[in-house]
This record gives sequence, structure tokens and C-alpha cells, in this order.
Amino acid sequence: MIDVLKAFYTIHYNFAAVSVLLLGLVIFLLTKKNYKWTIIITAVLIAFNVFLYKRTEGKSWTIYIDPPEDAGNSFYKPQPKELTFSVHKDWVIVDDKGEKHHWCWVDDYWDKFANTDLVAAIWGENSSKKLMKSTENRANDASNQQ
Repeated sequence: MIDVLKAFYTIHYNFAAVSVLLLGLVIFLLTKKNYKWTIIITAVLIAFNVFLYKRTEGKSWTIYIDPPEDAGNSFYKPQPKELTFSVHKDWVIVDDKGEKHHWCWVDDYWDKFANTDLVAAIWGENSSKKLMKSTENRANDASNQQ
């Protein structure tokens, strides 16, 4: 478990910061002799780390990269790449340019969250479109005035 969390925390340092802050809170509560909250925060800290371990250990993630439309000629069409990652491979992608990138389940969740239209999810699709149009109209009006 320690090896998986070390590999995970070195890349996702924001999760490591949460764990360190919770550990600091446990130490602070122990100095104040507040044992009830110390037990609660310790349980949250353990549950957080067990969740990260269970979500990461033994899992691998696969990304499919389609070649661009203009790649290759009419006789030879490049096949899509399939890249697989796990904690033991340090989630490293090396692209065609030689640059290294990172991929993990956290990135998967972030992509899903970042691509969510919150206005459409809360108020409905029509409100989202109206808001986009009004923002575009304001941007066009501002550029026309200059």
C-alpha cells in the first residue's frame, strides 16, 4: 500500500496535501486533548487513503488516440494507437514528439468534470444556449466599438 501511495502522491500532490493537512489536524487535536475529533479525523484520513489505494492498485487505463484525418496516403492509413497505463508504469505517455505526459483515473474524472456544461445541467439546455448567445453578443459588441 505504501508503494502505491508514494507513486500516487508524487504525481497528484494535491491529494498528498489533503492527507498532510488532515494529519496536521490530527496532531493539533491531540495537543488539545480533543480525542473525540481526533478519532473522527483519523478515520476520515484512513478512509481517504484506502479509497485512493483501492481506486489505484491493480488498475490500468487505456487511451485510444486516433490518427489525424490527413495522416498517411490513400494506400496506407495509420492505425489508432492504444496506450495502457498503471501505477507501476508511472502513468507516463510518450507522444510522437518525445514529450512525456501523465494519465490516471484522476485525469479521467477531471476530463469528465471539465467537459460538463453546468448551466445546462442545472437550468436546462435552452438556458445554456441563451447564456452563450448573450455572452457572444456582448463580446461582438465590445469588439465592434473599438
